[in-house]
Amino acid sequence: MAVSEETMPRRRALRVVRPGRKFVAFVASLGLGIAAAVGGLAAYHQTLVDRILPGVSVAGVDVGGLTAADAHATLAEAFRGLSDGGLVVRSGFGSTTIQFADVGRSADIDTMVAEAIAVGHGGTAVDETISGLRLRLHPETIGLRLLYDHDRAASAVAAYASRVGLDSIDATLVAAGAGFRVVPSIDGSGLDAAAALAAVDRAMTDPAIRAGGAVTVPATRIEARITSDDADQARTTAARMASELRLVEGKSKWTIRATRIRSWIGFISTGDAYQPVLDRKAIQSYLAPIAKKVLTPVRDASFLRDKHGRIVGAKADHAGRELDAATTVDRIAAALESRAAGEKAANVPLAMVAVLPKRTTADVTQTAPLMVKVGSWTTFYQVAAHNGFGANITVPARTLNGTVVQPGQLFDFWGALGEVSFRTGYRLGGAIVGGHSVEGKALAGGICAASTTLFNAALRGGFEIVSRQPHWYYITRYPLGLDATVSGSQSMQFRNDTASPILIQGFASPGIVRFEIWSVPTGRTVTLSRPIVTNVVPGYDTTVKTSSLPAGSSLRTEWPVDGKDVVVTRTVRDANGRVIHQETYVSHYHRMVGINMVGIG
Repeated sequence: MAVSEETMPRRRALRVVRPGRKFVAFVASLGLGIAAAVGGLAAYHQTLVDRILPGVSVAGVDVGGLTAADAHATLAEAFRGLSDGGLVVRSGFGSTTIQFADVGRSADIDTMVAEAIAVGHGGTAVDETISGLRLRLHPETIGLRLLYDHDRAASAVAAYASRVGLDSIDATLVAAGAGFRVVPSIDGSGLDAAAALAAVDRAMTDPAIRAGGAVTVPATRIEARITSDDADQARTTAARMASELRLVEGKSKWTIRATRIRSWIGFISTGDAYQPVLDRKAIQSYLAPIAKKVLTPVRDASFLRDKHGRIVGAKADHAGRELDAATTVDRIAAALESRAAGEKAANVPLAMVAVLPKRTTADVTQTAPLMVKVGSWTTFYQVAAHNGFGANITVPARTLNGTVVQPGQLFDFWGALGEVSFRTGYRLGGAIVGGHSVEGKALAGGICAASTTLFNAALRGGFEIVSRQPHWYYITRYPLGLDATVSGSQSMQFRNDTASPILIQGFASPGIVRFEIWSVPTGRTVTLSRPIVTNVVPGYDTTVKTSSLPAGSSLRTEWPVDGKDVVVTRTVRDANGRVIHQETYVSHYHRMVGINMVGIG
């Protein structure tokens, strides 16, 4: 504001008060004191730089005023004995000691020094100075910090637990008599490893434990994973499975006994229980013999050739059948497992699969007419001296193999054989001479097994029989009333009275001779009556003493055979049922008196 002239003189008239000397002296003294105090505090703060503040201690060790390095050395010396002791771990199984040195237990000096340095530091210089003064009046203590290797301690606890524990034993099942028996479960016991490790962890970090200490840890019961009740339940299930099971294929049946099924049953653990399980390999092994019985071999179509290799006709194919073992095993397993579920298993059908031929009938009939087996016969005999040890039967069978008889042609046994001599492979054999058996005197003796076998094949083929004679006495390996002997004056003959050629196939091996006759099918059917036996004259045995044999030895030269008359009638009809041939074969067999030579020489 503007100052008027009236006020200005008044202002000049006011008195200015000035301080006195004492006051000035006081203020000056106070300023000097404050400056001195500030200087002293500054000097004091300088003594605290990079040092632990006075009044700070670590677990009872005074480290105030020390540098970090000095404090580290002081504490290292003070706590170097912390690794000398050990911790005793007690349990109901005994005790073990974990040495502090083994787990690296020691003072955590770095952490404690860092904590000590941090006390009072970190603010302004004034703050740190005040903290230094405060700590002189109210000291602070840093607690003991401890280090140890937790993993090594855990390993020590685990090792102790494994030494003292008793494992539980699961219940099991064993075969016993007509079933299965339960072997009871046994509970185990052991250290509560988790609780033990927790106690060890607390003890290792407990500052109160210096030279050593002890902890007590609890034991725990270890239950069996599979109890006796679990096993008994599996036993009951297995018992339901192990009862008879029937396999079927058409009219054939096979019964699998309960004992066999039990041998297929085992048990597996599912973690907390037992479960019956079937041994599929054992089931498949059981099926192997059945597979052989139900097997129908596949037969490729083929050509029929004569003895010179020329194609005469064609043989049809025949699809085979075999057991599908894998599918049948699945069916058996499914049936048994359904029993385990409480169901009733029905009969199990075998799984069969077709096996197709590689060469079909259509393939071969493009080249030759289809032929079928119109007649066949097999004779079994004992290889011995009376048949030249099989040679006198095998040689004619192989010679006649591949013989072709044209329509209307007569087949003559001796004529078809050709030369019969030692040169062609025949040997001496037995013969009936003068009503008695003679061994090793006749060339090709025993050849009648071949003639009789071929006669029966031709007889059943429906061909016209021209010549046939029975043996002097009945020989049991031949069909009664239908044998055909041959000799120097007697042959076996039949005629091919069909419109197509016929092929004779002969097969021989030691003890077996077989003939088959193949031709274009004519539709003929053959029936044979049952043998009518009359005029039976019983044979009997005799003993003849001879000095030609050593005393105590014997030699059979003749067997007793009943004499008899046998009548068999054959009827052959064509495809329309009309009779083509009907003849009666009469066989008169003589009685044979058995002779057993007994030595007296």
